[in-house]
Amino acid sequence: MLPVRPPGPPPQALVETLYRLVEAIGGFARAVRPGDTVVLKPNYNSGDPPPNSTDVQVLEALIGLLRDHGARRVIVGESSRHPPTSTRYEMRRAGVFAACRRAGAEVAIFPEGEWVPVRLDGDYFRWAEIARPLLECDRIVYACCLKTHWLAKFSISIKHSVGCVRPRHRAQLHFGGHFEERVAELALPITPALVIVDGRLCYTRGGPCYGAVRRANVLLAGSDRVAIDVQGIREVARIPGSALRRDPWTYRQLRHAVKLGLGARSDDEIALIDLYGC
Repeated sequence: MLPVRPPGPPPQALVETLYRLVEAIGGFARAVRPGDTVVLKPNYNSGDPPPNSTDVQVLEALIGLLRDHGARRVIVGESSRHPPTSTRYEMRRAGVFAACRRAGAEVAIFPEGEWVPVRLDGDYFRWAEIARPLLECDRIVYACCLKTHWLAKFSISIKHSVGCVRPRHRAQLHFGGHFEERVAELALPITPALVIVDGRLCYTRGGPCYGAVRRANVLLAGSDRVAIDVQGIREVARIPGSALRRDPWTYRQLRHAVKLGLGARSDDEIALIDLYGC
């Protein structure tokens, strides 16, 4: 596969938009405190351009904003899809290393480090191994894509946690059925303080690596992964021909996430702030 030409630094307009987005939900003070070590978890299942992977300019903008608001260390950590994919290769191909150097962040290649066993006590997973930086940091921030997924139906913030888990546990998603419920259970040990979803481009069919790419022209921010995914599904559903046509609350991944206590239980528990022009 040919390398992707890495983009340059983020435009100031993007930085300002992300700042306004987070300020509208309580500000960066809810996501970072002075002196914190923050792990910023993007999506580089591959190094292909968005919506396959996190926009590197969004990643760099978030690093800068987190540092501006007091983060002592920002660690960009990821594990690409299970072997033989090389996380280091995909992140380099996407331009992550260059962006982190410019913005003053460290990079953690999860498969090259240590995995720590944690209890899940789910219906399908009793335990899994999580990348150590995620357990030792002060705060976690997610930088997600907006995608349909041929098995999970959608891949937004709940499924984003799969990249935090050791590949041999991820492989168990594909055995014994209940794929969507298993995805939700792998989100149990990680609680992000802030979730950003870049839905300017999204998959409306197929995914997570190949499919129909359309413009949803939306950026989402929040701390409740169920609420984020409900709204993400609704944004994709507005696009003609989308594979996501049902009421979001009927999808098994979300139903199980609600059962596990991962977030809102109904629309009554979701407050939506619409910033026109984001």
